[in-house]
Amino acid sequence: MHLPKHSILLLLAVVLAVSCAVDPESDSNYSYDRVMQAWIRVHYPGAQPYGESGAYILDMQRGNGPAVTDSAYIRAHYTKRTLDQAVTATNELELAKQLGEYSATSYYGGNTWRVGKGCLPEGLEEVLKTMTAGTRATVALPLSASSHTRSLYSAFSGTAEADNLLIEMTLDTVVTDIYAYQEQRMKEWFQAHYAVSDTALLHLYFKKLEEKTEDTDTISDGVSVSVRYIGRLLNGQVFDTNIEDTAKFYRIHNSSSSYDALSISYYKADNEQLTESNSVVTGFARAVSLMNYGETAVTLFNSELGYGESGSSPSIPEYEPLCFWLYIEPKN
Repeated sequence: MHLPKHSILLLLAVVLAVSCAVDPESDSNYSYDRVMQAWIRVHYPGAQPYGESGAYILDMQRGNGPAVTDSAYIRAHYTKRTLDQAVTATNELELAKQLGEYSATSYYGGNTWRVGKGCLPEGLEEVLKTMTAGTRATVALPLSASSHTRSLYSAFSGTAEADNLLIEMTLDTVVTDIYAYQEQRMKEWFQAHYAVSDTALLHLYFKKLEEKTEDTDTISDGVSVSVRYIGRLLNGQVFDTNIEDTAKFYRIHNSSSSYDALSISYYKADNEQLTESNSVVTGFARAVSLMNYGETAVTLFNSELGYGESGSSPSIPEYEPLCFWLYIEPKN
């Protein structure tokens, strides 16, 4: 969607009217901020910037949930747009489909971010601290309000951060302890799907679906085993597999990828050797260490044993538990 011609002309006129004798080279944000001010005057006359960063709250419908604090974690749905309404990023499934931008290899759903640690645009953080769970808001971020200490989260680490932004956001949840929040989600999910409510290891649920008890099926430390797997998120989305037919079924097949069995160096009790000898995430390796040849199992573990606070874009969001179906091929 683009601005009507008369709006563009008016916008340019306002930009010229507010221009003054400032060398743009002296401030890399100068021209962008002037464009934002002009856009606000055209579309939201009378709107004033909020806080020290200069963000604009264009619309806010407050929810009734917990308030966002300086060290809270929020789970949110969002859409980022340029000033001419072009979408640059979204985790809204239906919108992605409407735009023809949907990809089976990308995650759609609530993203979890930490507030107050310099990982989000400073202007957005200022606005977030006025919000409560359930709030819907539209925020305009001039380029000068989009700076942040580090681009930890993929939603705010793209090229769009070199431009003015419009961010539409729905704040789903506010939590103070992200790991307790994950543990509760995991417990409820594993109990519902596999009737198991206790962890097998710290932060890791595990259940054998097919068990071998013969002595000949046990695995010695240091041996390489061949593993087949399917990785899922709690919403059921398959993000990875080395089973080619499964990859095709879930539309994540990559013709340049190998679909051979994954070789894992097996260590039953030596966690340090187990993780150092393998390039998979810790939870995956530890679940394999609980299995024998020919067995099938399912495991679920939290983000500390997975991809941590940053996730693995575009398919695995931040602070997300991971579920794997696992099969160790029989000994040759």
